Amino acid sequence: MDLYILVNHVVCYTTNVSGLRRYGLRAHSTFLTVPGGDGNIPQCARCTRTGRNCVRGQRKTRFRQARGRGPRTRFPGNQVWVKPPPRVDFVLESGNGELDDTVDLSVERHHLGDGLVFGDNPPTPSPDTPTFPSTIHNLGALINRDIAEESQSPEYLLIREGQGASPRQRSWPLRDPEEAFLLKHFVDRTSSFFDCTDHQRHFAVHIPYRARYCDTLFNAIMALSARQLSCTTSYDAFVSAQYYQACLETLIPALNDQEVTMDDDLLAATVILRLLEEFDVPLAGSDMRGHSFGTRAFIQGPPPSMTTTPSLRQAVYWSGLRQEIYNALSLQQAPDVDLSSLHSLFTALGPDDGDCLWANQAIAHCADVLLFSFGTQARSTSVHADLQEQNQHWSDSRPPSFDPYFLANEEGEIGATFPDIRFSSPWHAIGYQYHELARILLFVNDPGLPTVGPLRRRLAKEADSQIRKSVWTMCGVALSNSAVPPAMVVGCMALHLCGDRFTDLVEQEKLIQVLLRTERLHGWPTHALQGQLRETWGVHESETV
Repeated sequence: MDLYILVNHVVCYTTNVSGLRRYGLRAHSTFLTVPGGDGNIPQCARCTRTGRNCVRGQRKTRFRQARGRGPRTRFPGNQVWVKPPPRVDFVLESGNGELDDTVDLSVERHHLGDGLVFGDNPPTPSPDTPTFPSTIHNLGALINRDIAEESQSPEYLLIREGQGASPRQRSWPLRDPEEAFLLKHFVDRTSSFFDCTDHQRHFAVHIPYRARYCDTLFNAIMALSARQLSCTTSYDAFVSAQYYQACLETLIPALNDQEVTMDDDLLAATVILRLLEEFDVPLAGSDMRGHSFGTRAFIQGPPPSMTTTPSLRQAVYWSGLRQEIYNALSLQQAPDVDLSSLHSLFTALGPDDGDCLWANQAIAHCADVLLFSFGTQARSTSVHADLQEQNQHWSDSRPPSFDPYFLANEEGEIGATFPDIRFSSPWHAIGYQYHELARILLFVNDPGLPTVGPLRRRLAKEADSQIRKSVWTMCGVALSNSAVPPAMVVGCMALHLCGDRFTDLVEQEKLIQVLLRTERLHGWPTHALQGQLRETWGVHESETV
């Protein structure tokens, strides 16, 4: 039997390395093999005790050295990993499916192979603390010893410090170049997911400063920044996992406090982690409410006052509401929010009100349309007419600043090329996208369309034509404003909703390119949606790419 060790992470036994890799377990820096268990010949003590055949590897230790620079080395960029399942159980390879609960690592300090030593006091995760991968705590019986020499190395200590395993006063300015790099990436790129309707850019400007004094918020920033980098570059995804785990270790206990909704730092950390979750879960039909518990009560209550200068609380509120819309649309169900307090707030917007407020009104209107479309109440023609009127009123009354500064191919034929519609600010693009998404939903869920009779086919065809035109235009806006990640994400949401209505192969190929570009530029997961659309269209990947 071969012993496989994940340095700094977990110790487990299996008869082959492919079995371990199959579950997505991997080392951060070095993967090594120690053949022959305890070295006894011809049968090692472990196999003798369990009555198994002792299958030995070569009598030497084999190291796989990762590539990369700095203390956090990484595997090569072309390394392929699979995501672990929700639970991992090791079974005996006899084929009878019996769980392998005979592994006993409670041994004294013992030398193996070429002098590798197990430490006496390994770090033991709390049973209530999630770890990464989330299945690791299910392997508690296999985690008993760490490597003493490795645990004292500067590289290991630096990584443990970066995990935030214990409360500490963070040094400022930062001393770790990699943390500085991740923070810069968050400010320059990742924060735009949150600040798309906030001209004061609270997540880019204020959140990093607040993170100086809040480890939970700092670790959330590091986790999300590293996650997006791992989706768009060869950056090591394990770095994100470390910060993610460290963030949860302090966030989850804090969320038990009844006053959590009064802590802006924890609210911000929660919406940041929820966005990270969206990076890990595809758009096509998966629930992403794992970290919504921290913001749901906040979003369901009255929104922060919009009559004063925009605040961090407002930025967090609208980020959380957009996340609820995304989740509701992916599952085709009503958003889990109470929008009654928003109705009176937005009835009297004028051209002198801020553009960000107008963009947020379009977002709230879209959420209201989702409640109409997927809620439990019967869809009445009167409510639908009111929503259509609101939708048209926004388009007619919005400030002139929402006009694009460049417009080309708007009236072009669908399938030829996407319209080029460029907006001067992110909130202008976002306001347009959510307004158009609500318009599509109203077309799709029109209770006034006849279900039978001679008019049904003609009216349904007209509605379908309008829907396809709106989706095509939204994709054009997404590509024309590709530096605004949420604008591209809403374009993907429109494809998820109505992409099946496109039947021409050329059109389908162009729509797939929108999804590919969104994933390539911003790391947003679109692969599952690509597969769904191709299956619906009845085409293979080679036919559309």
